[in-house]
Amino acid sequence: MPIERGNDLRAFKGFIDKQLAHGGNGLSLDEALDRWEYENSSPEEREQAIQAIRRGFAEIQAGMVRPFEDFDRAFRRKQGLPPRA
Repeated sequence: MPIERGNDLRAFKGFIDKQLAHGGNGLSLDEALDRWEYENSSPEEREQAIQAIRRGFAEIQAGMVRPFEDFDRAFRRKQGLPPRA
């Protein structure tokens, strides 16, 4: 049974070797795994991710989000919780 590239340990090793050979020494493990996942995703999955990022960016531009600290402060006040240390 053939192994899907995204689950192929040898393919992953080759990918990591290529990253390190081309200036990827500063990549964190999470960043390397994110690149691996992206390179092994389908065009449809990539398009879905791009659209989700665009929606999120549009929400930021429209002022539909606020910093976590602001939310946390208001939530704690409303719930009668002490401020974060």
